[in-house]
Amino acid sequence: MEDIAIIHNPLAGSKKKGRSDIDLVSECLDNLKVSYKIYKTEYAGHAIDLASQLAIDGYRVIGAGGDGTCNEVLHGVISSNSGALCGFIPMGSGNDVPAVIGILPDIKRACEIIAEGHTTKSDVGLATKDDGTKRYFLGVGSQGFDSEVARRANENKEKNYNALVLKVFFGWKSKKVKVIMDNDTYEGEAILVAVGNGGSYGGGMYICQKAKVDDGLFDISIANIKKLKLLFQFKKTYSASLLPHPNLNEYQSRKVRIEMLNPDDDAYLCQVDGEMLGELPVTYETIKDGQEFIRPKTNEFAEAFKEKYGHYYWDCDH
Repeated sequence: MEDIAIIHNPLAGSKKKGRSDIDLVSECLDNLKVSYKIYKTEYAGHAIDLASQLAIDGYRVIGAGGDGTCNEVLHGVISSNSGALCGFIPMGSGNDVPAVIGILPDIKRACEIIAEGHTTKSDVGLATKDDGTKRYFLGVGSQGFDSEVARRANENKEKNYNALVLKVFFGWKSKKVKVIMDNDTYEGEAILVAVGNGGSYGGGMYICQKAKVDDGLFDISIANIKKLKLLFQFKKTYSASLLPHPNLNEYQSRKVRIEMLNPDDDAYLCQVDGEMLGELPVTYETIKDGQEFIRPKTNEFAEAFKEKYGHYYWDCDH
């Protein structure tokens, strides 16, 4: 039996000199003498069902695609209660989910990591709606301006995050929220509330840049920044240089409950790893060492970030 199950989203990735990303995966894994089988997703949510069953069947399950595919695979593996290993091959436009556990957006290197077989456990987040809807996630859960951008990205299949930010920006009106944490409560206007297990979303925008996946806590960023100022400072998130910021409140908490403060307001939407969950309220909870991942021995993504920008993304004193 093949040891590795690759769940591939055929809509993710790009053509490279006439060869698709999944063909490159096959070539790399064959050269590395890895035993594997590829399963293609056919519809939204299919990766969850595939990952759950394959995990139960005893496979190590790898999500090969964008952040949506990676999140579905993660959710399916954890929901299976099988204890199966999980990993990723980044093929999307953002690749924030694999970056959380140190994986670079490099298909060949991701295949090498699978062959090396190093594993460690990481914290994961669990988002729960009041209607019982649950979703595990590895990166960021957000509500407000950024979740509306994610919604439009999902519906319109728009890959240019910055272009979508501009489209949402001009019609956006901030609302008041209530954020209940372990030792703090925030009540007031917020353009966005980001709950970070990992630090970034939107293809490397570090809104929760201090977040760690081994401390059992979320890093929460509540932004009450005027639209025009936010627009001009968005680019700072890509170099992880937004913090500290006088209009961005930072907290840490194991559990977070987010509600609309004014019941007459239309509710903010919430999303995790780019996957929409619907309207607030929502409750987030950190699961310490919640999943074991196939990952590099060192955080290769963080090292590459430091080489490019001169500092780690979690540093705020540069």
